[in-house]
Amino acid sequence: MKDVTGPAGGDVVDPRNYVASVIKSCSVVEVLGGGDSEYTLGEVAAATGLGKTTVHRLLSSLQMAGWVERGPRDGYRLSIRMLKLAHASQRQFSIRNEALPHLRSLAGTFGDTAFLLVPADEGGVVVEMVEGESPLKVNTVTLGSVLPYHVAGGPTVMAAFDEDIRERVLAAPRKRFTDRTDVTREALEAKFARIREQGYVFADEDLNNGVAVVSAPVFGPTGALSCTLSLGGAAQGFGPDRLDQIVTAVREACAALSERLGAPARR
Repeated sequence: MKDVTGPAGGDVVDPRNYVASVIKSCSVVEVLGGGDSEYTLGEVAAATGLGKTTVHRLLSSLQMAGWVERGPRDGYRLSIRMLKLAHASQRQFSIRNEALPHLRSLAGTFGDTAFLLVPADEGGVVVEMVEGESPLKVNTVTLGSVLPYHVAGGPTVMAAFDEDIRERVLAAPRKRFTDRTDVTREALEAKFARIREQGYVFADEDLNNGVAVVSAPVFGPTGALSCTLSLGGAAQGFGPDRLDQIVTAVREACAALSERLGAPARR
């Protein structure tokens, strides 16, 4: 008997080992978690593609289990019990854990160092990194390093895609680290606009001489920037042919992580 994947494209499952009604119940729960406060029986049926009789039985079963309740308008909604389960799942969810496979893949494929950065008040914070086999290590950037928003890969991507960060950067004094550091407002505005248009940045020796990095954004459930993934190493290793491969790999990793975080599809 042929194996199939689950509705989320997860692990391969033998059809003999799943219960169809459970899968249908999950689709009903997903509809109820879609954002509106309540859904009618007809709306759930239309959204799932299931018959009204089937949906009514599923909703009644979910009510009996305590996962669904009737709202003040007599529609259906997720219960407090389900919301508590969702909150518990959120607490267990770690961006670091979700990003690690992508960091390991990038570092393993190219031999350079892969970074996960999240935004903070003073700059992008390195919360995870995986070193590849390249003999050059980015020794000036370690776990916990805070990088200013006007330099390097991750921080400039954050400034490009977050308006509050961008305005804060443009209003604050900016330090020149190398002769390639952009410090004028005009240069930074042009850089941020270019990053938004391209969807990534290639930062070439603007923080440390001899070090280059490619970074791209990761988005969360609301579509706002959540974090960045980067690959950094010896600048001479980012020549045109290899650079294209790195850009593609970093962007694909960010897209996959964004999807995992529940980000809406972006054009």
